[in-house]
Amino acid sequence: MEMNIAYTGGMRFDARARNHTIVVDQPKDGGGQDAGPTPPELFVASLGSCVGVYALWFCQKRKIPYEGMKINVNWSKAATPPARVDRIEIKIILPQGCPTEHKAHFIASVEKCLVHNSITQAPEIKITV
Repeated sequence: MEMNIAYTGGMRFDARARNHTIVVDQPKDGGGQDAGPTPPELFVASLGSCVGVYALWFCQKRKIPYEGMKINVNWSKAATPPARVDRIEIKIILPQGCPTEHKAHFIASVEKCLVHNSITQAPEIKITV
């Protein structure tokens, strides 16, 4: 799989995935034009939405109501080096709640999402110029 990211001026980059373009930028107080989310915001959104997909699959399979489901993600940056996201809390809000008998299995299932696994079992990253 491949993604191409192009610098387009200022602090903006356009990331192309298949036929989609994701604008990545910095807020105005960070030198950008605030044309899109920052890289850490995309990182957190990626995790939250991946958890959401796995939650959806779980609900669909067990006929648990999911229309109107929301994923609330709270996160923070570390106060000490190295620069990183140091805390992420995810709350899945189902319209009628999660039935008690499914709660433990539901959490175990959504924790198996691809992005969650990629964070907890870090991929090899190689950067070249």
